[in-house]
Amino acid sequence: MTSKTINIVKLPRKLPKRLRSFFWDCHFSKLDGDRDGDFVAYRILESGDWPSLLWLCRQTGESALQSLVRHHRGRGLDIEQLRFWQAIWKLSKREVDRWIREESDSTWNRSAG
Repeated sequence: MTSKTINIVKLPRKLPKRLRSFFWDCHFSKLDGDRDGDFVAYRILESGDWPSLLWLCRQTGESALQSLVRHHRGRGLDIEQLRFWQAIWKLSKREVDRWIREESDSTWNRSAG
C-alpha cells in the first residue's frame, strides 16, 4: 500500500512558463502544481523573483505559505529571507531565531563530522 503525500500548498496544475528558470534542475513540463505544490512553492520562496513571489502569494494565500515554512522550520531559506517573511507574516522572533540557530548548529555538525 502506498501513501499519498498531502501538500500544504495547492497550485494550478499547469504552472506559468515564466517560472521555468527557477526549476533549472527539473523537468519543468512534468511539474504539476497540484501534486508538487509544496516543492514548487518552497523553490519560489527560496529563489523566486518579486513577480513570482507575488504570483505565489496570490495563488496560495499567506496562511498556506506560513504553514509550509513552519513545517520546514525555515530550512532552505537564508537568514535574510527568514527575517523578511518574519516581518511580512508577523512570525515570532523567538521561533525564527530558533530555526536559524538549529540550522546553524546542523550546518556546523555536518562540516565538523
